[in-house]
Amino acid sequence: MSKHLLVFCAYILITCFISFAQPGHETYFKYRRAPKGLKEERNKILNYLGYARKLLPSSIDSSLLITKKAKALSIKSDYQRGIELSIYQEGIVAEYKKNYPLAIRYYGEAVEIASRHKLYADVYEIYNSSLNLYYYQADYSNAMDIAQKGLSLAEQLNDKEAQAHYNNQIGFIYQKQEKAGESIKYTTQYLELATEISNKMMVADACNGIANGYLLKKEYKTSLLYFFKALNIYDKMNDRERLDNTQSIFKPERIAYTLSRISTTYKLAGNYKKALQYSLDVFDRYKKETDFNKYDIASYYINTGDIYSLLKDYKHSGLYLNKGLSIARSILHLEDMRDAYEVLSKNFAFQKRYDSAYYYHLLFTRLKDSIINEKVSREINQLEVERRGKEIALLNQQQKLKETEAARQNLRRNFIVGILALIAFVLVLLVYIQSGIKFQKLVFEKRLALQIERQRISSDMHDDIGTGLSTMLIYVNMLKLKLAKSDDAVNIDRISALGTGLVEQMKEIVWSLSPGNDRLDSLLLFIRQYFVLLFEPLPHHTNIIFPLTISDIELESELRRNIFLSVKESLNNIIKHANASCVELKIQIEHHILTIQIKDNGTGLLIPQAENTGGNGLKNIKQRMDSAKGKFNIFNNNGVIVVLELDLSQYPNG
Repeated sequence: MSKHLLVFCAYILITCFISFAQPGHETYFKYRRAPKGLKEERNKILNYLGYARKLLPSSIDSSLLITKKAKALSIKSDYQRGIELSIYQEGIVAEYKKNYPLAIRYYGEAVEIASRHKLYADVYEIYNSSLNLYYYQADYSNAMDIAQKGLSLAEQLNDKEAQAHYNNQIGFIYQKQEKAGESIKYTTQYLELATEISNKMMVADACNGIANGYLLKKEYKTSLLYFFKALNIYDKMNDRERLDNTQSIFKPERIAYTLSRISTTYKLAGNYKKALQYSLDVFDRYKKETDFNKYDIASYYINTGDIYSLLKDYKHSGLYLNKGLSIARSILHLEDMRDAYEVLSKNFAFQKRYDSAYYYHLLFTRLKDSIINEKVSREINQLEVERRGKEIALLNQQQKLKETEAARQNLRRNFIVGILALIAFVLVLLVYIQSGIKFQKLVFEKRLALQIERQRISSDMHDDIGTGLSTMLIYVNMLKLKLAKSDDAVNIDRISALGTGLVEQMKEIVWSLSPGNDRLDSLLLFIRQYFVLLFEPLPHHTNIIFPLTISDIELESELRRNIFLSVKESLNNIIKHANASCVELKIQIEHHILTIQIKDNGTGLLIPQAENTGGNGLKNIKQRMDSAKGKFNIFNNNGVIVVLELDLSQYPNG
C-alpha cells in the first residue's frame, strides 16, 4: 500500500471524527464568512480544505493530496467557492514548496473566480497572500498592481478598513522604492482612515509607516517621534488584537518591528550604541523565534549584525548575519539575502580575509544586479505596453472620428424610423390591451354565469327535490311503524333505506354543485364529516388524522366529486367486504401533495385478482383518480391500505 493511500485512509478516519465534533462551515476557520446551512457535500469540501490547511507545513504532500480531492468534488458538484478555495490552497502549498511563480499563478486563478462570484472577503485574502510573495521577491511593480486593485475594490464597496489596509500597502511599496513623499502621503491617508474608524492597531501601524517615510528623508527626530508614538500604543494593547475583519495581529510582532525600526533610525543617525540597545531589546523581550514570521526575524538578525559591524565587533556581527542569512535563504527573501551578503563582505574585508570577502561580494553583486535587472526589465515592459496602448488609442480615435461622421448621417434617419416604430408599437399595444380586456371580461362573465346557474340548480335541488324526498321519507317511516308486524314490513324497510340513500346522495350532489364549496378545505371537511356519520352507528373503532392547516386552493366541482366518490367507495368496501374492527382515515398535505390514506385491519385483499373480480369498485376509483390527474394505490398490510394522492401545485391559490 502506497504512502499516500495510507495518509488518505488516516485522514478519512480523522475527518469522520471532525464532522461529529463541529459543523463543516466552522471547520475551515480561515473562511468563517461561509454561509450557514450549506449542503452536506459542500460541508464535506470545506472539511477537506480545513484539514489540508492544518497539515501544513508538517505534511505538504498529504495536504496537496487532500486539496486535490476537495477540488475534484467541487468541480463535480459545480461548487464555485469550493473550486476557488481549492485553487487558493494549491497556491499556499506551492508557496510552502518555495515555488513562488506557481503559487502566484494559482492565486491569480483563485482571485479571478472569487471576483466573478463577488466573494470579496476571499479576494482580500488572496490579494494579501500575493503581496507577501511579491515582497519576498522584491517585485514591487506587481505588488503595486495588486495593492491598487485592492484599494479600488475597497473604495467600490465603501470598505473603510480595507481602504486603510491598501493605503498602507501602497505606502510600504513606495518606501521600498525610496519615494519618501509618496510613502508619507499614503500612510497619512492610512492614519486618517484608521482614526475615523477608531482602530488603534491601525493607528499605530500608520505611525510606523509615516516614521519610515521621514526616515527616508533623513528627518530622524520626526521619524523617532512617530516610532515612539506607535510603540506607546502597542504597549497598551492585549497580546493579540484584531487588525480588521480578516486578520488579527500578535502584539509582540508589532513591538519587535517598531523596536527594530527605532534601532535602524539611530543607526542611520550615527548613534550605534543606542541602535544596538534597541536591536538587542527585540531578542531580550521575545526569546522564541516562533513568535515572529521568518521575513521579520531575518531582517532583525541582519540589522543587529550590521550594527555590530559598525561597532567593529565582527564576531557578534558574523553570528547574527549568518543566522539572518540562513532564515532569508529558507524563504528566498532576496532583499534580506542581498543585505546580509553586503555586510558579510565588508566584515571579512575589515578582518583581511579577502577570499571570503570577495566570495560574499560576488554573491551580493549578482543578487543586486538580478534585482535591478528584473526591475529594469519590468519597467521596460511597462513602457512598451504603454507605447502600444498609445498607438492603439490613436488608431481608435481616428476610427471613432470616421464612425462619428457616419453616425451623424444615420442619426436623422434612425430617429424618424424610431418615432414611426414607436407609434406603431403603441398602437398595436393599445389594440392588444383592449382586446385582452374584452377577452378577460368575457371569460369573467361566462364564469359568473356558470356559477349563478350552478347555484340555482343547487338551490332548486335542495329546496324542491330534497324537501320532497325528506317529506316522502317521513311518510314512509310513519307507514313503517304502522306495518311493523305485517308481511309488507320488509318492502317498507327497503323503501325507507332507498329513500335515506337518495337523501344522502342528494346532499352530495348539492354539495358538489354549490360554488361556495369549490375549496380544498370544504372537500376535506366534507370527507371527514362523511366518515364520522358513516361509522357512527357501526361497531368499528375509528381514528382520524387531519391536518392542522389547509392551503387556500380552488378545486373544480368535477375534481371534488371524483375525489369524494373515491373515498366513499373505499369506505363502503370496508363495510361490505373487509370484516374489519378498526378503520383509520389519515389526511396529510406535504410539499404540495395531498395524501388521503384509508386503512383497515380486515381480512385483506388479493391484489392481483382484484382487477379481475366482478365488481367495478376499484376500477371506478382508478378511473376517477386518473381523471383528477392523481394516483391510486392499494396495499395489503395486516388489512388493506388505500392511498389517494393529488398534486396541488397544479391548482390556483385562492
